Amino acid sequence: MENKNIFFAMIIICIIALIDSLYLLYVHYFPLVPDAPLFALCTAGTMFDCNAVNTSAYAVLFGLPLSAWGLSFYIFFITILIVYYTYSRHHIIEFSMLWLTLFAVLLSVVLGFISFSKIKKFCSFCMILWLCNGMLLVLVCVHISRLYNGLKSAVNTIHDFDVIALIKDSHVQKIIFILSIAGIISLGLGYGLDASLKYEYNQKEKERQAKLIEEFKKDYEQYEKVSITVDDIEPFIGKKENPVHIVVFFDFNCGACHRAIGLLNELALKNEGSIALYLRHFPLDGTCNKFIEHTKDGASCHASLVACALYGEKEYHEYIMQLMTHRGRVDDDVIKEVVTGLKKNYTQLEAKANTPHVNKLLQNDIAIGGKLGIHATPTIIINNTKLRPGIPPAYILEMAIKIEMAKKM
Repeated sequence: MENKNIFFAMIIICIIALIDSLYLLYVHYFPLVPDAPLFALCTAGTMFDCNAVNTSAYAVLFGLPLSAWGLSFYIFFITILIVYYTYSRHHIIEFSMLWLTLFAVLLSVVLGFISFSKIKKFCSFCMILWLCNGMLLVLVCVHISRLYNGLKSAVNTIHDFDVIALIKDSHVQKIIFILSIAGIISLGLGYGLDASLKYEYNQKEKERQAKLIEEFKKDYEQYEKVSITVDDIEPFIGKKENPVHIVVFFDFNCGACHRAIGLLNELALKNEGSIALYLRHFPLDGTCNKFIEHTKDGASCHASLVACALYGEKEYHEYIMQLMTHRGRVDDDVIKEVVTGLKKNYTQLEAKANTPHVNKLLQNDIAIGGKLGIHATPTIIINNTKLRPGIPPAYILEMAIKIEMAKKM
């Protein structure tokens, strides 16, 4: 190189960026905690949060964290500099250096825009990488400007080549081979480090989960045990032979029930080979529920009767899920709108809902709930273990399911 200082400056910048990328890759899997040494640098003010940026959906590209891509890039760029300085000062390498640094700067601008407009947070260590990319581009431009008497002349010179003639050049072939091997090794190192950290994370997560389950198991064993049959109904999701049976008593006008049914529906679909989800109607309205003292407008009772009228038909699941995802109170107008949307004849379904057979289906659910002493919804029972009324966090449900699965093994 014409100027050794520029060469060493680029090497130092790449090493700084390399260390920074390695640190960000670690933070991607193990987010910073308040007592971490560099936590203050990442959480300065309200705009800086490395965890938010580094674990966002925008932090991964083609299954690999951006920090791992950066790690590979800086290893590869250091290799280019070493090859250029010690082996060949061919202008094809200068061409590569210019476009690689230009690409890095453009990518930095895009990531900065995403941080500002989408995530609305900035990562101070990411900004160090953006600065390093900008400095590398400047140094490359300074270097080629000195070599070719000006930046414009340099750009024209290093872009003035015949691709076919260049490929036939044995010296260039060696350069391309060396850099191709370097690129593969660099990318392999990026993937390797990412895989090792991911493995370490998964192992620690398994240990953490096992510890949480063990601690939760002590409380779970103290929950009320009940005897409840599901012989008279079909699973809402799953199969009867599945090892984990979840029964939920719910009311169509219970906000917590809406969230619980959505969560349980998702869990059951996720573990369709292990979970059978059953729904029991328990309107919190004395109009149809003799175990509830106060009488309301009967809307919840009506919604449950229509559901029972649809029981056994393919629209049953969709009817319930549409009402449970409805924002606001479920009343007669909402019920009619959903039924009509399902292409069912509302008048005929209403007539069916008022028959003794359908009313018996609803009263059977209510009677079972009454015998179990249910007084609030949602009430969830997992393999005869009655959870406390209300909507438990997803991780509680998942741990309870794992405990029940372990019992069946």
